[in-house]
Amino acid sequence: MNRRACLCFGVALLAAMTVVSCRTAELGFKVFDISGMIYDFSNRPIAHCEVSLSRNLKSSTDINGRFTLHKVPPGKYILTGIKKGFEYYSEEVTIKDAGQIIYVRMPSQYQLLNLVDESLSANDFTSAEEFAGRAYQIDKSNLEMLFYYATVKFRQNELVKAIDFLKEAGSLGSKDIYVEKFLNALKEMQNADEQE
Repeated sequence: MNRRACLCFGVALLAAMTVVSCRTAELGFKVFDISGMIYDFSNRPIAHCEVSLSRNLKSSTDINGRFTLHKVPPGKYILTGIKKGFEYYSEEVTIKDAGQIIYVRMPSQYQLLNLVDESLSANDFTSAEEFAGRAYQIDKSNLEMLFYYATVKFRQNELVKAIDFLKEAGSLGSKDIYVEKFLNALKEMQNADEQE
């Protein structure tokens, strides 16, 4: 092939690639940069949170809770967010077009314990149980969480489970006098129930 033929072949190849590229875009095989923000339940940004979209696309949040996922084709994905001390986030999202922003709220264990406290104050034991269970999944060795969970179980008249949570706190090294007093009081109640 001479130079002129090579040049014509190159131009024809480039034109064919452009047509294929345009046709791909027409068929909807575009990719977008998708942005998002992750906040806690007090609307504070969560920095350094690991974000992934169906395992393939990963990012992490900046100090303002913002993240960007690059070159995302349209479709349905599972978005996950992971940060120590916060509830694991997982939800299906649909990516439709450029400029789409994803907003995520992830509670910290501390915020869930506050919701347990509010629910107990309102005698809403179902919600208290739910929030305590969610807090338990974040960090099963948190002593404050174990005390709250024991309180929920006590208020639900489940003495054995309440005692188990307090014993677990003790086995993890709790020296809190209130944990010990609560445990002793529950054991006395259990003994009284058994003697009846």
